[in-house]
Amino acid sequence: MPAPEHKSRDYLNVPQVARMLKVNIQTVRAYIRKGELPAARVGRSYVITPDDVDAFIRKRRGARKAEGMGLTEKGKERVQKIRENAARVLSYLEDAPGAGNEEITEALGIVSPEDTHRALLWLEGKDLAFCELDPENPDRRRDPWYPRM
Repeated sequence: MPAPEHKSRDYLNVPQVARMLKVNIQTVRAYIRKGELPAARVGRSYVITPDDVDAFIRKRRGARKAEGMGLTEKGKERVQKIRENAARVLSYLEDAPGAGNEEITEALGIVSPEDTHRALLWLEGKDLAFCELDPENPDRRRDPWYPRM
């Protein structure tokens, strides 16, 4: 089966991305050089996928929110770690709904159940996951978690 052909409209060039981001063309090139914005070189030009631009925008928004909180560098690193763990946990929950904190921690190789718990609470706060609490003995660290569909 032949590989799908990509059309030029599937990609954006640097000036298009600059207009989307409302920045200078040189700024977009700097993001590319620093590795912050993935791009492929075609001849003397760069092309960028719309998905990569969307991911770049989401990451920048998250960074600005963290900066607005007045966090220390260590605090920013912790927030970033929680977000990274949360993405992994959500992916796992989609494959294994009803998993508990310890199962998730072990399956994903997360350093501690506390890190998994923080990620689960972050997902719950974003309404991406929920905990099916045992009505007689509720415990978010032991009760099963499910992704929101």
